[in-house]
Amino acid sequence: MIVSLTDVQLKAIQNFFPRSKAEIDQELSIVRHWLNKQPHLPKTSDEFIKKVLFSLKYRTDKVKLVIDNYYTVKELFPQIYGDLDPTTETFRKHVEAVHMFPLPKLTPEFHRVLCYRMATTDAKAFCPDYQLKRNELMWNWLFDEDALTLGDIWIFDLTNMDSMAQWAHFNLSFMKKILKINMEAKPVRIKRVHFVNIAPIAETSLNFIKHFFPQKYKNRILFNSNFESLQDLYPIDMFPNEWGGKAGNLAELSQRMHEELIKRRSWCLAMESLKADSSKRIGQSKTADQSILGIEGNFKKLCFD
Repeated sequence: MIVSLTDVQLKAIQNFFPRSKAEIDQELSIVRHWLNKQPHLPKTSDEFIKKVLFSLKYRTDKVKLVIDNYYTVKELFPQIYGDLDPTTETFRKHVEAVHMFPLPKLTPEFHRVLCYRMATTDAKAFCPDYQLKRNELMWNWLFDEDALTLGDIWIFDLTNMDSMAQWAHFNLSFMKKILKINMEAKPVRIKRVHFVNIAPIAETSLNFIKHFFPQKYKNRILFNSNFESLQDLYPIDMFPNEWGGKAGNLAELSQRMHEELIKRRSWCLAMESLKADSSKRIGQSKTADQSILGIEGNFKKLCFD
């Protein structure tokens, strides 16, 4: 599904945030020491922590915050992080409704490109929480499979998004949920977000969506009239066939992603239990973020010793 990095590519990525083995081990020890004092969080592997450290430029306080949030949202959103069996008929129907997959190759700048397109114009076929479920499984699979990357690029092909009934799904609640998860609860650096093939009816909705991104991200959100306009940014051959590339067709790439999840069904199911247990949280509110989730508290108020 994805092309493995060469040793030369991996070394080039590591050199963006250089650390000696001793320095990495020291920062790992700091985070591990903190985790051992967090009874509400599940066991976490050293490899996962090292990837989070790299993704967040070895800022240990930020790493602690994101790891706590990463597991806390899994507890708070069971409709997204529960029922993760990719072999069910319900899961298959949602795969058929939306093409969702990573491009096999990284960009020359070592960014991972995630692609999305509605496979139908039927607004009823799109279930926001279920597509978030798929996206979270895909992202976690990539974080596990990729040795390292320098960030993510999202490309949304809006070819089949031509009715207000479809755009109505992207309401205030849904957008806040997306941003809460991706901006505060994942070790991800979003480099660019492209919306391509924009119908006139979509412009108001897209400006609404852009409004919710933090200021520093707003200039990374790009509206593109067609895929030819992306040729100056990316090698066109890395794109799906329908976008002028040679990576395979959209449906095929999306199906491959689904098949990768099926191969790792046990891993998907195990993900259901990897979540916080707020009843065991020490010295904190037992619940989280009122403004985003409608519950008392706020992720950003988490304290660390």
